[in-house]
Amino acid sequence: ARKQKIAKTFTIDVSSPVENEIFDAAEYVKYLIDNIKVENLKGNLGNSVSVKEEENIVTVASSVKLSGKYLKYLTKKYLKKNQLKEWIRFSSASKVNSYKLSFYQSANDAEDVEE
Repeated sequence: ARKQKIAKTFTIDVSSPVENEIFDAAEYVKYLIDNIKVENLKGNLGNSVSVKEEENIVTVASSVKLSGKYLKYLTKKYLKKNQLKEWIRFSSASKVNSYKLSFYQSANDAEDVEE
């Protein structure tokens, strides 16, 4: 039985936290490259997974099995490591395999909107 190549592309929009200068997209890309596991080994991306950032959109292209939940898990670990988890959340965008980093709506922000 031949293994069929899986080609998946995930996009993560990081523009909101980058514009507020609390998130470094290049550092996030490096973290993903260093921590995505291929065949149970970190940093074993080879030609099977590519991670790049262009205009505040991080693109992860994979020819091996990779899930959005795994990217969410890695992103949450990255945010926790950089003490950003209380302010930024990883959520799905409108398109398939498309995600975004957005700020939590705080109680203070909600009050400002109502006034």
